[in-house]
Amino acid sequence: MNTLYRKSLPGTKLDYFDTRAAIEDLQPGSYAKLPYTSRVLAEQLVRRCDPETLTDSLKQLIEFKRELDFPWYPARVVCHDILGQTALVDLAGLRDAIAEQGGDPSKVNPVVPTQLIVDHSLAVEAAGFDPDAFEKNRAIEDRRNDDRFHFIEWCKTAFDNVDVIPAGNGIMHQINLEKMSPVIQARDGVAYPDTCVGTDSHTPHVDALGVVAIGVGGLEAETVMLGLPSMMRLPDIIGVKLIGKRQPGITATDIVLAITEFLRNQKVVSAYLEFFGEGAKNLTIGDRATISNMTPEFGASAGMFYIDEQTIDYLKLTGREPEQVALVEQYAKLTGLWADDLENVEYERVLEFDLSTVVRNMAGPSNPHRRLPTSALNERGIAGDDMLAAAKAEEADGLMPDGAVIIAAITSCTNTSNPRNVVAAGLIAKKANELGLGRKPWVKTSFAPGSKVAKLYLEEAGLLSEMEQLGFGIVGYACTTCNGMSGALDPVIQQEIIDRDL
Repeated sequence: MNTLYRKSLPGTKLDYFDTRAAIEDLQPGSYAKLPYTSRVLAEQLVRRCDPETLTDSLKQLIEFKRELDFPWYPARVVCHDILGQTALVDLAGLRDAIAEQGGDPSKVNPVVPTQLIVDHSLAVEAAGFDPDAFEKNRAIEDRRNDDRFHFIEWCKTAFDNVDVIPAGNGIMHQINLEKMSPVIQARDGVAYPDTCVGTDSHTPHVDALGVVAIGVGGLEAETVMLGLPSMMRLPDIIGVKLIGKRQPGITATDIVLAITEFLRNQKVVSAYLEFFGEGAKNLTIGDRATISNMTPEFGASAGMFYIDEQTIDYLKLTGREPEQVALVEQYAKLTGLWADDLENVEYERVLEFDLSTVVRNMAGPSNPHRRLPTSALNERGIAGDDMLAAAKAEEADGLMPDGAVIIAAITSCTNTSNPRNVVAAGLIAKKANELGLGRKPWVKTSFAPGSKVAKLYLEEAGLLSEMEQLGFGIVGYACTTCNGMSGALDPVIQQEIIDRDL
């Protein structure tokens, strides 16, 4: 850690690094023009970069140059159990090798705090219409992963700097958003922005809080774990100005499907996007997280939002300590990471998206950028009187209709980290029950929230029972269908699909 530009953070026992002063000393008036991402990258350079290369590294940011590699030292590593376990197996192997040479194996530990969340092991074998689905699926998960989970449990006590959240608690990205990220770190007497790499493409979910976080491969994550920098060049940082206001009844999922189509067409591959403007200001953190989570579908590396009042409200809502919330606000306002101090940012490229143009949308299943407005279902031959009549005729003969939906899953941290989306699902279930609608016998329904919080607020709102009545009972707290873990189909239904070539 460097000493130059290290100053006392007023009213606290912490220090901070005055990045604004470092930048202004090199080129007066330039800090106000720097994008949010550049300010965060500059701070860690001032704090950690070799003093001999600091000036040249900072000039890359100030002058928007891409001529030199500079170091990035992420504050944390976040892993799911598959790639995270692989990295820890490597460290365990290194311990064995050191022990064989007569060394002390206990000295082999991650240097950077590493958080492993077990969320990629659950399969939905018991569907949501089974009242015991959660217990059954967890029992199967434990049985199938006995050796793996034993090793992961060992890691909790064997390694320093490793936190493990065991199976059955949620999805890594939602837990990162709700619990893991402090937004501003306070370590070794110094406050600085939280940043992280994660072993999953949807790690940018937490970008919604103003945390620069990107998905990386297992080897790069291991490099960061061991305290080595991840070398990078200044990425393309693109401003995305959100204007307008959403129409009534439009969810964040509708918005993000439209934004995904828009950004794919704008060619933002590997870019760091920064969403700003009045439209962004009015989005809750839940809505922002839905957008940030889809960053890999845009083709981008990061989907950032500035720190503002929405951030502070969310930190309070999710139970962060008052002292931590106060630190986030004070640090962000002092160092230029607060939204009001980013009004004069100069982006090399700015895109504009009007939220008021968004309609109700569908997309997928394999291509989330292929948006389909629900108003076009009939003209595309996906819904309509002819199709309905044919389906009813097949059903009357005791057959499953060709083209029938057989898996209906409310899942994905893109959706379930957003309380508005989950409550909307509960309200639709309530209305469906009132109208006497029900699940067709061939549909495997499931509901897998990204954390246990969803169950609490749905119960309190009287909506969980409505979802259970419709067949969308909670089957687990983990990645499920969107991770390919929707479990086996009913053998009878599976055989009919094969026999009739549906």
